[in-house]
Amino acid sequence: MTSERNRLWIDGCFDFTHHGHSGAILQARRLIPADTSCGTLLCGVHNDDEIYFNKGGRPVMNENERYEHTLSNRWCGELIKNAPYVTQPDVLDAHHCRYVVHGDDITTDANGEDCYQQMKDMGRFLVVKRTEGVSTTDIIHRILTGQTMDKDSRICQDNEDVMARFATGSDGHSPWCHVFAKQVSKETAVVCGGYDLDLENMIYVEGDFDLFHIGHIEQLALLKEMHGPESRLIVGISTTGDCFMTQLERVLSVLSCKYVDAVVVEPESKPAVKEVWTLDDPRLKNGQFGYLDKSVIVNRIQAERSHYVARNIKKGMSGYT
Repeated sequence: MTSERNRLWIDGCFDFTHHGHSGAILQARRLIPADTSCGTLLCGVHNDDEIYFNKGGRPVMNENERYEHTLSNRWCGELIKNAPYVTQPDVLDAHHCRYVVHGDDITTDANGEDCYQQMKDMGRFLVVKRTEGVSTTDIIHRILTGQTMDKDSRICQDNEDVMARFATGSDGHSPWCHVFAKQVSKETAVVCGGYDLDLENMIYVEGDFDLFHIGHIEQLALLKEMHGPESRLIVGISTTGDCFMTQLERVLSVLSCKYVDAVVVEPESKPAVKEVWTLDDPRLKNGQFGYLDKSVIVNRIQAERSHYVARNIKKGMSGYT
């Protein structure tokens, strides 16, 4: 077997693949030593049928959307499709991984048993801290109750540490993304990235990036592809009146995307870069996931409203009419 901390495994549904998921993936990647050039984090994603059997309902995002979203995560080294819902040691052995990594909450299967119990009993389980305050269930609750989020003017001042972690490169340790407040300048830099800024080689795109999804990611990937591997992509993240995710949640979600090189929080002006784009440009909507936008996701949830309301009430949530 390879070095025990060089290849690690993390698995899940990754529905919505919000910043809580990304934070767990980042923490798992950071368990691999920074000086390990061959370290890899394998991300196993369950298919729709496995989720339906074990959770009694299908995920909001289908398996192909979830596969591609997870693969776009900056710290995902390899994607494993159709990962078993109950983590199996022989599957990890086949991929030369000794340890599975998971949050400090408990995930149960259709029988109510801990999906990681066997791995725990074998001493092959590593735990990371679950991100409090966000979950797929919570985001669905916001949509069902029409709970939108206001702009937080202190996000940059109060969250420098977490943004710096999410701004790291593919190894999860070294700096990469720049983070700016309101405009691109040295004076407004909240997090300094791992490369020199050259505005003449940068592309800028702006949007609210609410419910950050594979449709957004496909557009970002296309922009990078159009301008070559040496180009840098700046993403401006603005808050509109109908955002279901907080400003910080959207910033962290975008930072976790491997196509992003810099972020501007609540931009007040467009930077003087090579090209400026918007997410509604039709040239960015012709990909495999061009059909996907926020309204599609909201409609999926509203179509199964009774199911989600009943499920959330069981989990102690209220406020439904």
